[in-house]
Amino acid sequence: MTKKHPYPHQLKYRITPADYTALRTRLSAAALEEGRSVHTLLFDSYRGRVPALTSGDAGLDIPADPRFSLHYFDDDPTYLLLERRQDQRSDGTMVTEAECRALLAGETDWLLDRRNPVLRDFHSSLTRRMLLPRVLLSYQREVYALEELDLWVALDTDIRTTLQHMDFLDPDLLARDTAGLTGQMLMEISYSSVIPDDILCLLEETAPRRRLLA
Repeated sequence: MTKKHPYPHQLKYRITPADYTALRTRLSAAALEEGRSVHTLLFDSYRGRVPALTSGDAGLDIPADPRFSLHYFDDDPTYLLLERRQDQRSDGTMVTEAECRALLAGETDWLLDRRNPVLRDFHSSLTRRMLLPRVLLSYQREVYALEELDLWVALDTDIRTTLQHMDFLDPDLLARDTAGLTGQMLMEISYSSVIPDDILCLLEETAPRRRLLA
């Protein structure tokens, strides 16, 4: 999520504090590429994620609708990343704080003015699927690059959520909104084609209580 060029496939797991401690100890030999705070705004449709299938659609391999989210890092919303995820693949584009404020105020014409395919797809989803900002996340992220392996591992801690999406661009208000909440922990593996067996063994040894998230 915080990487400039993420790999096309991602797996996410919910982990326990014991998992986190064990993973962090084993990953300490790897290169810590990033350690930063992240603020994320997720968009969803009140119509639901999966439309009802008609009888003629039964058995068809229908691609999932793209999922969109906005991110900024280290409490600095000057520039944000709009991320599009679909079928375990992700891409994105940068937007400015002014553009994000316009979006939160309901102004969307600028998405078409930019002539960017990700922004145009986002505009289409906002109008066709009635996307709305739903959940705001804030957390700390550590990203580890494993030497000579085509993947990286991210450990996310102190994950807090709020529905006050209008506070998204104000880190101080976010801290107030989430004060007193118990942060959760996640692990994300981003990879190009396949996860090596030794990494899978590492997960079994260090994070046996992990739970895969859809």
